[in-house]
Amino acid sequence: MEPPIRLRPFHVNPPSQEDIDNIRAQRIVCGWKVEYIPTWIKEIQAGERLMWFIHLPRTSPAEKPDEEAIGMVSLHLNDPQDATLANLRRDPPGDRVEVSALFIYPQYRRKGYGEAAILMMEEIARGLGAKVSTMNTAAAGENMAKYGRLGYREYKEKELRYPLDEILACGWTEEHRYAAFLEKRIG
Repeated sequence: MEPPIRLRPFHVNPPSQEDIDNIRAQRIVCGWKVEYIPTWIKEIQAGERLMWFIHLPRTSPAEKPDEEAIGMVSLHLNDPQDATLANLRRDPPGDRVEVSALFIYPQYRRKGYGEAAILMMEEIARGLGAKVSTMNTAAAGENMAKYGRLGYREYKEKELRYPLDEILACGWTEEHRYAAFLEKRIG
């Protein structure tokens, strides 16, 4: 079966201004982490992160391949602050990767595109040798149930992680400041 989305890699050697602007626009709509873009580029260049733009599938072979992205997703291969999230590119290598920076534009949500992106990240992670996929998300709201349906379970205690001003700017409530840490065995 054809996946409901296509992934286009974010290439950074060198990054195109169009791609940087695309990521910036998505993060602005998302409401946070615009300031992370330079760090993400450095991590991609260092082989510690992979990032893709999410596109709808082409309806014909003649369709232009780089139509507007409907979102983005990232696979973090090494988190220097928290090896329980991602340690695949450590020395010695671990077996964990983190699905992160997932964003779908509001008009494309609730259509299965985010779930498809997560499942594609898990497949890519398995191909890289990962055995566990992780993510962190706001502990409030529907995220916990949504990721639970995909097989993700909490593996450590929630922590106060997200700044209140960022949470409120996204239209969320104060309880969204807590992060839940989820994992799923994939290999």
